[in-house]
Amino acid sequence: MVLKSIVAVILLLATSGIGYLMALRYGLRVKQLGYFTNALNSLETYILYYSTPLPLAMKKLSERSHSSISWLFEESWKRLDSREGYEIDVIWQEAINKNIDSLSLSKEDIEIIIDFSKELGFGNKDTQKKHFQYTEMLLKEQKIKATAEKEKNGRMFNRLGVLLGLAIVIILI
Repeated sequence: MVLKSIVAVILLLATSGIGYLMALRYGLRVKQLGYFTNALNSLETYILYYSTPLPLAMKKLSERSHSSISWLFEESWKRLDSREGYEIDVIWQEAINKNIDSLSLSKEDIEIIIDFSKELGFGNKDTQKKHFQYTEMLLKEQKIKATAEKEKNGRMFNRLGVLLGLAIVIILI
């Protein structure tokens, strides 16, 4: 009887943990969208207001950004600084594809970030400012959607994990 109780508790904890981990991914998406929005605001400040060269701005962002996204700016800075001849959109695309598993973003979120890089460095300051604002607006919309998904699906996966564990325990007992 004691063994059954121990197995039941372990099963319940395991399924609850799995549900929690699945729900956690929704929360991480919301956070990473916020980190990207903040980083792009900083990049805008460096480029438009301080006239910082792009490689140096990327270096500063790699040091200041949250660790879950700083790799993008670090890799961009290193490749731009090495003067390999690639444009920023190619560098970002490759960096994201290389590290896509560390992102909790949706395909649509990633497309917005990649599209942003395609216009980075082109046009005058007014054009750049509009591009930064447009991208920020898109990321904020995605964050609103992600928050709604987190509220809906996050709770569902948490509850589903517990309920699945209870169902397994009931069947086994």
